[in-house]
Amino acid sequence: MSSKKLELLDISRAINSTNEEVVNKLALQSKKINKISLEVLVKQKAKLMEAEQNQVTPLAQRVINCMILKMQEIDELLSERKKQGKISRDGYIHYLIQAWYCSSHTPEFQVIFHERIGVYIQSLAEDKLKEGSKFFRAMESESDEEIGHEILALRDLQQLGVQNFNSITDIFDESKNLIFSQSQLLTQSNFLGFLGYSSYMEFLFAKHIAYQLKLLSEVGIARDAQTFLYNHYVIDLSHAGHDIELLNFFVDSDEIVSVINENINVVHSLYMGILARAFN
Repeated sequence: MSSKKLELLDISRAINSTNEEVVNKLALQSKKINKISLEVLVKQKAKLMEAEQNQVTPLAQRVINCMILKMQEIDELLSERKKQGKISRDGYIHYLIQAWYCSSHTPEFQVIFHERIGVYIQSLAEDKLKEGSKFFRAMESESDEEIGHEILALRDLQQLGVQNFNSITDIFDESKNLIFSQSQLLTQSNFLGFLGYSSYMEFLFAKHIAYQLKLLSEVGIARDAQTFLYNHYVIDLSHAGHDIELLNFFVDSDEIVSVINENINVVHSLYMGILARAFN
């Protein structure tokens, strides 16, 4: 058998071979998400905006400000691609393949990060230790919701008529570098910079993915092929307020602001590259 055939990922086979527990959990999660009304989502977004305005510490605000500027660039890129007529089914397929690749690494990253955070919290003063332990438990609970989300990307590809793709050559260098950069960061002493990845992605989906969903609908992409983006939008919108609390707690020095914002710059540059290549 040629190496090329070995590299082909059969989407139906990959979905059907998924652990039954994960499949059941995804089904329950999607059922809950589909019951959430637009009115509830609007209220959650308003609550997030209020938290951004009134509940952010000065140090954490510097991280939030960095993300806001970067995400404006995302919207500008997509608006430009729309004017150029480059928001298309084929571009979306390329994007979903990158989503599959990147999201398949997220649970592993969360496990490593939580292990390191658990040790880090134990080094804190007693008054912060109790609060840190509370955040740690909440982080573990929320990270469980990310397990199996690469299957959502595969199902969306299936809805678009894609049967397989090359799991090597169809993955952009930007996607590979994004995963490699975070894998490396989690092994280093400045691992708290990983918050720049997790917060960036959650704020991006909570506040800006609705625009991407709108653009896809405008070019005829059916709602049942937008599950990966929509489910993340709903889940991350519910998490984003907690992300502010996490930033308030962990971002307690200029040094931590710097390492998080430095990683935000890395993540943003690579994610912009993914979008630019997909919708080209």
